[in-house]
Amino acid sequence: MSANPVLVLDIDGVVSLAQPGAPRPWYASLREDWGLSHDEELAPEFFLTPVFQEVLCGRLDLFVALHEYFETKGLAERLEEFVSYWFEKDAVIDHNLLSLVDAWRKRTGGRCFAATNQEHHRIAYLRDAVGLGAHFDEIIYSAALGVCKPDRVFYTNAQARMGVTVAQSILFVDDRAVNVDGARICGWRAMLYRGPESLERTLAQWG
Repeated sequence: MSANPVLVLDIDGVVSLAQPGAPRPWYASLREDWGLSHDEELAPEFFLTPVFQEVLCGRLDLFVALHEYFETKGLAERLEEFVSYWFEKDAVIDHNLLSLVDAWRKRTGGRCFAATNQEHHRIAYLRDAVGLGAHFDEIIYSAALGVCKPDRVFYTNAQARMGVTVAQSILFVDDRAVNVDGARICGWRAMLYRGPESLERTLAQWG
């Protein structure tokens, strides 16, 4: 396709603001609500394990993996309830940022994508129930590509999926330096996200 401007945003830490390290992460009341500690149990025993990496790469279904883990906690019968709780708490969307992006698309005629490490179920929730799909030409994610950022293959496959032949026509925005570096290695323009003000200044000159 042409070298028209293409804006690519990460989701967690850029569009959605309840990630670990946020002032109020999605698990802020997890112990009170579920009797689970994110930092002492859920993260080291599930989210930071190779099992969840398989989920993010689309090789294992979230519910299958989480059911096995929840059995060890005596919570297997509440699996669907927990996933709904997690997805809802983890969908603190920066609507001002999305308005900024929508205005950029209208002004420039450029396209906008999300590129994120996510599994199938949460993407469906964010795209359809939360409504992120209306703000992006497509949400490109690791479970669909079979590989996670910052692997080089993630970016090359994402670029092919976007139909972009000129890598420098892409501006990629992510809150993790390792992902920004991965994009730059593949020839994309990339910036480390430091808040909507910095992105607004950049978009004023992009496209």
